[in-house]
Amino acid sequence: MKFHRVTGGGGTQLNVVESGNPKGCPILYIHGFSQCWLQWSRQINSDLAQDHRLVAMDMRGHGLSDKPLAGYEDSKMWADDVNAVIETLELGNPVLCGWSYGPLVILDYIRHYGEERVGGLHFVGGATKLGNEEVLAALTP
Repeated sequence: MKFHRVTGGGGTQLNVVESGNPKGCPILYIHGFSQCWLQWSRQINSDLAQDHRLVAMDMRGHGLSDKPLAGYEDSKMWADDVNAVIETLELGNPVLCGWSYGPLVILDYIRHYGEERVGGLHFVGGATKLGNEEVLAALTP
C-alpha cells in the first residue's frame, strides 16, 4: 500500500492511499461525511486489487488530510481536490465511487470539470442533493 500527499484546492494537503495493480483500471473512492479512507479498507484490500488500481482519498477536513478553517461551502474547492488526486496520480478515466456525502463531491467535480475524463460513476447509499429533509436528517442531529 502506498500513501501520498496531494495538494488540493486552495493548497489543502490531502491524504491519499493506493493499492492494487498500477496498470489496472483506476477506481477513486470518496468517503462520506465524518469518515476517512479506512471506510474503503475492505475494497482496498480485496481481490479487486489484482485487476484495478484502487485509490482512496481523505476529503478535506477528514482523516489525515488538512482541516482548513474555510472553504467547505465552496463546491469548486471540493472539485479541485478530486481533480488534484486524478491529475497528480495520473488516474486515466477513473471510476469515481462515493458513499454517503461522497457523491456530492463527485457531482461537484463533474459540475466544474465535466465528465470527459471519468470512466464511470458508482454511488453507494449516496446523497445527490442537499437541502431536502431526508439529507438534512442524516447530516444534522
